Amino acid sequence: MTTSSLARKAVKAAVLPGGMVTGRRPGDVVVLLYHRVVGAGGEIDMPPATFERQLEVMATQDRVLTLDQAVAGDPEGGVVVSVDDGYRDFYDTVLPLLVRYRVPAVLYLATGLVAGERDGPDDPAALTWSQLAEAVATGLVTVGSHTHGHVDLARAPETVCRDEMVRSRDLIEDRLGIACRHFAYPWAVGSPAADRLARALFDSAALDAWRTNRAGATDPWRLGRTPLLASDGLAFFRAKLQGRLDGEALAYRLLGRGPWRRP
Repeated sequence: MTTSSLARKAVKAAVLPGGMVTGRRPGDVVVLLYHRVVGAGGEIDMPPATFERQLEVMATQDRVLTLDQAVAGDPEGGVVVSVDDGYRDFYDTVLPLLVRYRVPAVLYLATGLVAGERDGPDDPAALTWSQLAEAVATGLVTVGSHTHGHVDLARAPETVCRDEMVRSRDLIEDRLGIACRHFAYPWAVGSPAADRLARALFDSAALDAWRTNRAGATDPWRLGRTPLLASDGLAFFRAKLQGRLDGEALAYRLLGRGPWRRP
């Protein structure tokens, strides 16, 4: 175990007691945030075996909601699974496990990552539109927008924000034949201009990291999500399911960036 991993676990252990007071209550929704499921290293790359165990826990011990159910205000609350960006491991690893455990998920797709949507040779780690269509056909996967080029909307002018959102939304709708009604901000940062556009273009937007969505007090265009990290293990994962590790955000605020290494 690396020094960095030990430090991250120490931070989680330090903030965990405070979560006993601020944790998930009846009607609250925790939206889990995943990125890669490869196991090649890095905080946002979850080992496949760990991801499968987490899905098993959710499927057997919790209420897993679709994003639409959560946004509509499910009275009992529960947990939503979300995955950002959209790489080949979503099709190769994540999707078969979602099907095995019958767990719904939302994929916030940065459409510029899809094979054929960039100049030059396709990345072997890229998803294809046909693979995305197969995912949607399972009835378990909702595809939302994550911009086209994974752009930092906190720094982008309004014209760029609009182009990124509209281009991504339109590509998803045209290529997959579905409505694209949900959005997630890259890097979990936004701006007043981006907020205005998201409210006009989508039915919901995921923005804040490490925040449980409180029953009756959640703005659908400022949904909070809880990042799942490789250093969580099963014990800290269970704590995150219960909204007890929102305080982990304090460490990353001190660092000035999230675990995804925002430039």
